[in-house]
Amino acid sequence: MKRPTAALSLSLGGLLALVLATACDKTEETKPDAKEEKKVEKKATAELFPGKTVELPPPLAKLTFGMTKADAEKAMPGITDKLVDLEGYTDISAGSFSMDKGDTEVLTSVRVSFPKGEDVEKLLTEKWGAPRKTKELDDTVLVWFNPEKGLRARLKPSFDEGKDLEFSAYMPFATLIGTDKTKFGFEKTPLLGLDLKGLTKEYGDVLEVLSKEEAEKKREEMKKMFGDQIDALGEAQASTDIHLLPTELESFRTTVWPRFNKETGLIESVRFTVPFDAEEGAADALMAMMKKAWGEPKEEEKYGSKRWVFSEEPFITVEDSIGKSWEIEKQAKRD
Repeated sequence: MKRPTAALSLSLGGLLALVLATACDKTEETKPDAKEEKKVEKKATAELFPGKTVELPPPLAKLTFGMTKADAEKAMPGITDKLVDLEGYTDISAGSFSMDKGDTEVLTSVRVSFPKGEDVEKLLTEKWGAPRKTKELDDTVLVWFNPEKGLRARLKPSFDEGKDLEFSAYMPFATLIGTDKTKFGFEKTPLLGLDLKGLTKEYGDVLEVLSKEEAEKKREEMKKMFGDQIDALGEAQASTDIHLLPTELESFRTTVWPRFNKETGLIESVRFTVPFDAEEGAADALMAMMKKAWGEPKEEEKYGSKRWVFSEEPFITVEDSIGKSWEIEKQAKRD
């Protein structure tokens, strides 16, 4: 009688195993694949530009131009040394560019890179209005401005057939020159008559002082980036330059060159150039702005070339620098 019991036990055990196996199979069939990623809905590119004028896109909102490279890295990890993917957007990334400012590096521009096929021009024109068309080497560069915040955006072709939108701070030309003949618009204290100590005190935050050796070292670094075209600048010299934000058509910055009198040690001349060759009609537009600020100039010849004299004391002159920029200079009085 014990054998049937054992057989029954085996039958029940086998049946239980079969049921469990079947249940496991069904569980495996209905269990989601662990490797299958959860689909994330991608954001529309238009969400990067919510306003009606130039603004940094929301993912970059914590960045400010002029902040140190270290602070930029804290605000957006990776942004200072590589392209960072913008979370939620398809194939859109951002990177930054910094420049030396004294002993630190500061953020000067941020570019957003878009893939091939993205009609960024149409999107931005709908958002910000028609752009100004400029030239950079052989490329057409479209530019939008936010004068109130001193912010501009430049759309240009990228190396991979996509588009790069570069954001940077700028100083409007009208702000640079101002309306007061005794000092340019950027001058906190009139530069004419300052010695090196006064220049350092009043303009230390935007001043670069280089010895001849330091200038030569910096020149070699620039040559690595820009090649032999740097040789056109001539021999590296000791300098005391003021570095300002770029104007509308300037790529990187506006440099002001104070010249010191060798005998008195005081600044006797202030000079800077403002480019106009990147945009058709820009030379006339800038000249019109200078006339509005300082009045009608007197035209005269200097070494066979024309120059415009806007004031005698101080002596403000404007010359055409080989059809590429206006060279603006101020002296206390005519030599």
